Amino acid sequence: MAANYLPIYKAKPGELEACANAKKMHDRRMLPLFEVCRIGKSIRNAARFKGSNALTCAYLDEVAQQIADVRKGRMVLIDAYQWNPDSLTETGEHVLPYIYSRLESLGVSVIPVIGYDRWESPVYRIAMQGVEISTEGYFCLRLDSHAIEDAADPEFFEEQVLRILNDLSIEPAHCAILIDFGDVTAVSIEDLGNQAERVMQVLAPMGFKYFSTAGCSLPTSIDAAVKKQNTTGKVLRREMLLWQAMRVGYPDLKWLFGDYGVRGPNTAEDMISPNTNGKIRHTIGQNYYVVRGHSMKEGDKGAQMYKLAKTVVESTHYMGKDFSWGDARILACSNGVFKGNSTQWIAIDTSHHLAWVVAEVEEFELRVGAVRVSV
Repeated sequence: MAANYLPIYKAKPGELEACANAKKMHDRRMLPLFEVCRIGKSIRNAARFKGSNALTCAYLDEVAQQIADVRKGRMVLIDAYQWNPDSLTETGEHVLPYIYSRLESLGVSVIPVIGYDRWESPVYRIAMQGVEISTEGYFCLRLDSHAIEDAADPEFFEEQVLRILNDLSIEPAHCAILIDFGDVTAVSIEDLGNQAERVMQVLAPMGFKYFSTAGCSLPTSIDAAVKKQNTTGKVLRREMLLWQAMRVGYPDLKWLFGDYGVRGPNTAEDMISPNTNGKIRHTIGQNYYVVRGHSMKEGDKGAQMYKLAKTVVESTHYMGKDFSWGDARILACSNGVFKGNSTQWIAIDTSHHLAWVVAEVEEFELRVGAVRVSV
């Protein structure tokens, strides 16, 4: 069964646990892009790396093993967007080819992600030119804000894309396109559509393998999603509306829906806030249903999660314990079985989100197909 969902996940325990517990029918429809997070203070101070003379290699080996534990025998996209383009291991190898090699040795098929924004770096460019793919393999060109801005000058943008393809010695048919808008909390749906349209006017006729749009409407702070403590609110999923518009506007192209799951690209990777609020981010169609608690330092502290989970379970949005592993955990929490920590709740929320999106995209594809047949 072909993938219909391209989530951009941090290669961290929460997202990886959600993948590990995904139902087979959801796993088969997912083609994840794992972001290798930067080495921060918590990694440098971790006891398991104490005394290591090659911290970067040891860290990348660990990340590769964690990904392989949940994706062995399947395909993944891998990127290190937040790293400097010229980042090397202690052995002098670029970090991306290094982790690609480790993953392949562990039985994971890697789709290399090419950063449009990083191609001007000689170190990065030479490293990615040296990456070999199988005859069935392909690259994915990631277009971030730089590329989206460049598309305002169609001739220049096309030249840049063709240059990257030429430097890699590949045809468009061996390359997918990811139009990554990143944080879209402050961008209107109209602006998103206009920007995506400029990109597609240039790239649509070129014969790329498939296209995906991605973005995240969830703000980095819960305060911006739900103003008042111990209440609920909804956040419109602009990225889904954008993808639906592109899917209808370019019906003859292959499309995968992309997003950032339940935490956005700008979420702090190496920082724990002492005043973190309890929260559950529950995907419900074109919105996130956000159930907000209060500071984990106040009142009932972590036990507040029992009430938050009960709010979800008693709402009209709850799909039942059999919908996903995450939904079963929400029910268990509402019954006082466990409270969970922030990492576990990322896993739970991501699990439900994954199951919802796979079904949502499949349903939309059936509707688009029915319309085309009727016409």
